[in-house]
Amino acid sequence: MKTILVDDMILDLQLFELKCADMTDFEIVGKFTDPLAAIAYAQEHVVDFAVLDIDMPGMNGIELARRLRQLRSDIIIVFATAHPKFAVDALKMKADYVIFKPFDREDIIDVLERAKLFRQRQKKRYRFHTFGLFDMEADGKPVRFRSGKAKELMALCVYRNGRPVSIHEMVEKLWGDDAADSPENTGYRRTIKELTDSLKACGAEELFLRERGSIRVRVELAESDYQEFLAGSMEACLKFQGAFMQQYSWAEGAVYGLQERKNIMLTEKAAGTK
Repeated sequence: MKTILVDDMILDLQLFELKCADMTDFEIVGKFTDPLAAIAYAQEHVVDFAVLDIDMPGMNGIELARRLRQLRSDIIIVFATAHPKFAVDALKMKADYVIFKPFDREDIIDVLERAKLFRQRQKKRYRFHTFGLFDMEADGKPVRFRSGKAKELMALCVYRNGRPVSIHEMVEKLWGDDAADSPENTGYRRTIKELTDSLKACGAEELFLRERGSIRVRVELAESDYQEFLAGSMEACLKFQGAFMQQYSWAEGAVYGLQERKNIMLTEKAAGTK
């Protein structure tokens, strides 16, 4: 996991790094005495795990944690503090763990093991890729769909971000306006079955729900660059380069809105660093 350390005491930073130097699961990518420098780094780089001092001048660790969570909602936050009185504040902002100074190697091993468990629990089995061409992974492996229409139907459900897709909308998007008046001629039932069979083949049938007159995907069981972007992730924002599910013409209309949102996020980021 890519890890940053933030503490106004350089000695504490060096001590923490020294005690976990041989723990290969953790890559310390940044050490900062200035919280603003840590935020600037996190805006441009992937950060999975942050160990933060609480009592720091200027911006305390609680506020820093809030700012980091705004950039990446799934970042693991551990506070390192010499003041037990801060533990309540740490728990209120839903920190993952608190370690008290002075700490020894066993304390750090415990923290890092807990961080690995937190990351494993956060990781979801399914991931959708929407920036560029649409694709899906289950357990880290590409999902093979029974047909192109089945894959396109999954893409449409992901685009709807968990909201129901009516049969009329499905037919209109996948077969065109003219087909919407006679959906039975499109074979849409076969496409739904092909999608269902595709998901069953990789043990992902829990994702797909058929309801009366509509279908939808349980996006809460998956992760995607699109969801992360909508949630305000700067990392996902930077990944968007003007292409969204580009093999499907019905997705072209979303590009303008995504680009506009990206511009707003970048403007707000620039204003916040001044």
